[in-house]
Amino acid sequence: MVDMEKNVEKQLIVRTFEPDMGALKAAARQLRGLSDLGLNLYGQSGEVLIVITARSHAAAAATELTERVAEQLETALGEAAYGRGKGSLAYFAAGELMENEALIAASDSKTGALLAEEFSHTKRGNNVFDFGDSSYSDSRVMAKMKETAAKHFEPGDDAQMAAARAAAASKCARAEVGVSIVGNGVAGKDVYLAVAYKGHVYMRRFPQAQDTGKKAALAALDITRRLMADLPVSAETRVFKANSNFDWDAPVQAKQKNKALVPIIVLAVLLVALIVACWYFLTHFSLFGADSNTAPAGGSSASVSAGAPASTSPV
Repeated sequence: MVDMEKNVEKQLIVRTFEPDMGALKAAARQLRGLSDLGLNLYGQSGEVLIVITARSHAAAAATELTERVAEQLETALGEAAYGRGKGSLAYFAAGELMENEALIAASDSKTGALLAEEFSHTKRGNNVFDFGDSSYSDSRVMAKMKETAAKHFEPGDDAQMAAARAAAASKCARAEVGVSIVGNGVAGKDVYLAVAYKGHVYMRRFPQAQDTGKKAALAALDITRRLMADLPVSAETRVFKANSNFDWDAPVQAKQKNKALVPIIVLAVLLVALIVACWYFLTHFSLFGADSNTAPAGGSSASVSAGAPASTSPV
């Protein structure tokens, strides 16, 4: 009997940003024995798309294979894998912002243009980013952001400038997340990215290159996505207290939320409430009815008939 030709093909895209290429290659080697599987990589500005192609006799089997391989790759790459399908990094970052009912603001028009380029490709962008309407394009807000930021950096210190501007953008534009990119397009200078969130600034430094602006914008979205999802930031990201005179080589460790903490607290409160309820029941209610003739151990009992005088004995 001749085997049916495996002419059903399915594709699935695993989307990553700055993945560990060593871990990716190791995962690919483990999958090399699957003859009905193909992997292709497409990269740009730190973003790496892994296209999984599976062939089988039936669509269901091909789909199952792509999903199984995607899970293996996501496990190997950890938080660097941010989603599947055609959605961009801006799409997934916007989704996390929407879930947290949070907004993101840019500190200036150059930073805003870089973020706007990413958010313009998804309809979700308008829900989380103002495209400058209530921040850098509003002269009054912009003046306030400049005044606020100027208090926390010295001219010429691009790292401090980026951090101060990001914090000012968050405060003055009334957004949960503020972003500033400083030095892009200036020859001979490194580019500093700062993302301000809840009293800290999350910073990256990039060498000047043709695509540095895009890479910094994508890194800002990746940091934002991780912060909103309570995931650790990448190893390349340095954390400092907002509006502090920090040392670039001495970052602090920002505490990440523990997702299990809230249910643990709720469970503990319920357990305490149950113990208190049991204690109250045992100390306020007898196991016997009010009319019981049972006496405590070692005591005596007496009953008097209703309507008859109690008898007395002479002393």
